[in-house]
Amino acid sequence: MGVKKLRSVFMRHALSLASAVFIVMAVNVGAYLWCVSQGFIYPLNRVTAEIETAKGNLQSAEQLTEKDIPFLCEYALFTKDGQYKTGSITPEKGASVWNVSMENGRPSDHPYLYSVIDRENDVLILRYRMTAQFENQVLRSLFPSVDLLLILIILLEILISLIALSFLFGRYLGKKIDRLLVVVHKIEQQDLNFEIQRSRLFEVDRALDALDRMRLALKQSLFKQWHDDKMRQEQLSALAHDLKTPLTIIRGNTELLFETPLSAKQKECAEYIADSSLQMQDYVQTLIEATKSWESCRPCMRKIHMGSLLQELKRQTDGLCAVNRITLLWDCGQFPESITADHDLLIRMLVNVLSNAVEHTPQGGKVAFQIQEHSGGLSFLITDTGQGFSDEALKHATEQFFMDDDSRSSRSHYGIGLYVAASIAKKHNGTIILENSASGGAKVTIQIPYGHPI
Repeated sequence: MGVKKLRSVFMRHALSLASAVFIVMAVNVGAYLWCVSQGFIYPLNRVTAEIETAKGNLQSAEQLTEKDIPFLCEYALFTKDGQYKTGSITPEKGASVWNVSMENGRPSDHPYLYSVIDRENDVLILRYRMTAQFENQVLRSLFPSVDLLLILIILLEILISLIALSFLFGRYLGKKIDRLLVVVHKIEQQDLNFEIQRSRLFEVDRALDALDRMRLALKQSLFKQWHDDKMRQEQLSALAHDLKTPLTIIRGNTELLFETPLSAKQKECAEYIADSSLQMQDYVQTLIEATKSWESCRPCMRKIHMGSLLQELKRQTDGLCAVNRITLLWDCGQFPESITADHDLLIRMLVNVLSNAVEHTPQGGKVAFQIQEHSGGLSFLITDTGQGFSDEALKHATEQFFMDDDSRSSRSHYGIGLYVAASIAKKHNGTIILENSASGGAKVTIQIPYGHPI
């Protein structure tokens, strides 16, 4: 089956419509003629012929009866001066018939034709419809004009044929265009490993070819971007791990120096080395953390027990608060027995936010942790009594390496904690909201659904 052009497909359907019109007309006209031949339909010429045949008898008959009147004709008998005598036409309508046919000399008055027959002492006027009629009286009363009925039937059948062919043409084009939509959807989802199926319609195939070229170009671009990002990530991760070895040596030797007799100046230098190496170790850990957060691995979603998770989280948070002399307010009154999530990532997300809150709360302050259920999920609320977020931090604190020197900053904060938390929340189809509490401290709300299909 070869490739077609749209104009040839349209021409084929146009010819199909023309054929359907011809068939409709042929069938209906054939049925009409067959009904005429069988006597079911009386054509106009047959009525006219019967009038001509009966005219001699109608002129000479002394007394006219209904049986003498030709079929499908009405009559009115008048005196020579136009006085109504008798007939199947009522006297009221008889005056109009006399006026049209005798005084005005007209042979017709839509929808009727008139035939005037002069008799010896009176005038007979026959009236009949100027159209074919059914022989059956019931059908004749329902459909006075067979010709008009035939035209209406033909038009209706042509309209039905047009609608049917339009539907078929639209469905044909719809199936071809669906190929385009499938390709566009796959490209939109960055699913680029597929083969395009041809539609065998020239115009659509040209669009598919263009989409295929775009798919290949996008695939190459994304692969290059992924490869470059992977290389940078691997280099960064390798550099971070490689730095840990010399840092360990530096710290170890510094500790050995403290075990030897040192002068005041030497001890001061050794302390600088120890402090700087510790700070560098924090930098290295930050780099390792950054490379982990960039990984595009899929979370391991499974059913986890909320009670066990919260106990583990509270133990870690108690340790953080004890070191910094912070009061922990723990409010987990109601929560579901289990949810679907990645246990390790969930712990990591909450610990990051809680440690961030503890870090920026002064000694003697408070950190509150609360769980709230909402429609379809959970909200984790973490507030502290620190300085709160600045306006800039409220906008950008979840961005990687964001540093805000105006409010929540310290030498051990490198813009990773909230970024990691936001990334994990997103992996769970959730959100993280930053705001300041009414007391002036920071408030972080993490919302995640009960279960996230992965």
